[in-house]
Amino acid sequence: MLISRPSILASFVWLGCLAAVFSIAVLLWFLWDSAWLFFQQFGIQTLWLDEWYPYENLYGFLPAITGTAWALLIALLIAIPCGLAAAIVSSEIVSSTWQAWIRLSMEVLAGIPSVVYGLIGLWLLLPLLQSHLDLLTGHSLLAAGLILSLMILPTIMLMAQDALQGVAAEQREAAKLLGLNWNQILLRILLPQAWAGIRSGILLAIGRGLGETMAVMLVVGSLDRMPQPFYNILEPAQTLTSRIGREMGEAAFGSIHFSALMACGLILAILALIFSFSAQKMRPST
Repeated sequence: MLISRPSILASFVWLGCLAAVFSIAVLLWFLWDSAWLFFQQFGIQTLWLDEWYPYENLYGFLPAITGTAWALLIALLIAIPCGLAAAIVSSEIVSSTWQAWIRLSMEVLAGIPSVVYGLIGLWLLLPLLQSHLDLLTGHSLLAAGLILSLMILPTIMLMAQDALQGVAAEQREAAKLLGLNWNQILLRILLPQAWAGIRSGILLAIGRGLGETMAVMLVVGSLDRMPQPFYNILEPAQTLTSRIGREMGEAAFGSIHFSALMACGLILAILALIFSFSAQKMRPST
């Protein structure tokens, strides 16, 4: 009995899906198994302590969690309006030739390795912040947020552009026939219709921002303490990813320090999965 070609293709698709789900399950199990020693000895309450000195068995996660949240918040406050504005201009205002060039530029920006962004931050951004804001070195949460905003900007812009271009042309024409001007069409028709796709792009950008290591590690300062006061974004700080990047090479395999760093990875993986699944859930159906 011959097996039809669609059945073979469907089997490959199912195998690929099962392999992806299995890989995520194995990843989470590996992180949980490696972090279990730490949680067993220190408990979940250590997430809210503010001292991290591995040589004295102090493992407070609060400075790194706060630093991660601040860097991501700064990046989103910059990248969302800029990405949305760029998407509106490229999809609704400029000609198709310019649309192609803007999209190509964003795709190139998205493909640049993160270490290059970090080097640009070291070479250009930190001296600027140091001289204009009278900082000691320029390493700060603000620098991390600015670099991160540049890295997540293409994700927001490209997803927003796709969402805006997905709005049916008939709706634009109907709005014009009703006498709406361009601003009204944008605010009442295009943005509400495309909002699900735009929101999905923002959540994907959050997921990417959470996982960025090298660029953030080079500019944030990697100082394990809470900013004073906590909203002072001009101070050096620490993020979960920069902590893992800096200390994993020093931690002995199987030690409490190693297990604590794996706990940082577990927190990041869970947050990234939450945002990715949320983005997938909110993606508009086609």
